[in-house]
Amino acid sequence: MTASFWRIGFLAVSTLIMALLKGRYTGEGLVASVMPGRHEIPAGLFFCGTTIFFILSIRNTDAANTLVIIAATPLIAGIIGVLVFKRSQPMRTWGASIVVFVALAMIVGAGFGGENALGDVLALCAATCMAGFFNVIGARPQINEIKAMLFGSFLGALILLPAASPFSVTGMDWLWLLIIGFWVLPVSFLFISAGARKIPAAEVGLIMLNEAIFGSFLVWLFIDEAPSQMTLVCGTIVIATLMFHSFLGIRESRRVRARAVL
Repeated sequence: MTASFWRIGFLAVSTLIMALLKGRYTGEGLVASVMPGRHEIPAGLFFCGTTIFFILSIRNTDAANTLVIIAATPLIAGIIGVLVFKRSQPMRTWGASIVVFVALAMIVGAGFGGENALGDVLALCAATCMAGFFNVIGARPQINEIKAMLFGSFLGALILLPAASPFSVTGMDWLWLLIIGFWVLPVSFLFISAGARKIPAAEVGLIMLNEAIFGSFLVWLFIDEAPSQMTLVCGTIVIATLMFHSFLGIRESRRVRARAVL
């Protein structure tokens, strides 16, 4: 809880600085530059859930499990888009969703009764919140992502504070938490949000698969945490399915652009 608190607390400080700088550039007042609007609040709530559930999942299951489950975020986002935002989805998305959810159910089911059960469920919660965040951002182009992230991270820090021991952190842990809060989290989410506005969702999903692949590899390389056989098999199925789904989506978007030019 302490690591989670400082991770999201430093993120709140970094997004506050970005919001103030952006407000000064656009001519907004001090309060207006940081105050979330009615569209930023739901996005911020989803972002809050994403940041909290992710770190708690990492602490309660193998990193590979968390990353593979979160790799399904684009498909979860597609289902939320259909059920909540009434967006139609092609048949390839439904087919891929069935395969992916069966594989994820096997990963989570294998952990039931074991030490990974809680972490796997938390990873599913993180993926769902991230999917909700991207859906709200995509449905409301006027949303200020920085204000949404600021609101979500500030709220998350308040939620985690009672369970944390903020001043028990020592040594190099301060450096890692500062890097995460002031660089990794804000920069990655801003880039992902900006990318989702400029390229097709299928391409965003394909690029995000690198997190599951390289993240699991780096965890194995540096801290010797090897994924289980079930995670390897089901993770391969998930990633292969998502890659094939993204490939079909990219091909279809190129056909549409080609017909538009003609």
